[in-house]
Amino acid sequence: MINDTLMRSLVVAALALLWAAPGMAQTPSGPAPAAGAGRPGFPATSFLAPTKTTWESTRALVLGLADIIPEDKYDFRPTPAVRTFREILIHLIGENYTFFSRVSGDNLGSNARFDALRSRAEIMKALQESYDYGARVWEGLTEEKALEMVAGRGGQQVQRWAAILGVIHDNMNHYGNLVVYVRLNGMVPPRSAPRN
Repeated sequence: MINDTLMRSLVVAALALLWAAPGMAQTPSGPAPAAGAGRPGFPATSFLAPTKTTWESTRALVLGLADIIPEDKYDFRPTPAVRTFREILIHLIGENYTFFSRVSGDNLGSNARFDALRSRAEIMKALQESYDYGARVWEGLTEEKALEMVAGRGGQQVQRWAAILGVIHDNMNHYGNLVVYVRLNGMVPPRSAPRN
């Protein structure tokens, strides 16, 4: 039953990504990428092309939002039961490495190494590095490798690229958290700024 639920979730996520990617790719969400950056590297007919476009859009959204959060707001939490800005960003750093290491097969050790990050500069540097790691994993990914079966969470067998859907999902969940936090602090998310 868990495998059926996971498979249905992955299929729904993949279809949503395939449906949303063209529109997201047309939405400016930060500075223009460097020459040659942001190109999928896959044929237009590849299932990985819209997935990579969605990942790049997600990365730009999160980095753009993280960039406007001042250090004096890093300990803000709307209620005692939820994470602070700092905790969400540190969580994203770890999850980016966790999910992309499942794709690459790298053993990166525990994410506890990020718990000591405190300053905005340290966190922003580590967040960027986590996205850079993801970009390097993308560079080495082929369709054949993406379709290989690997152990997912709980040891169940999943296609290697399923972890990319997981990292997009996790990043967008926390992007939603951060948008609310930003608005509660009187700031406007960069994606919304041109409309305000």
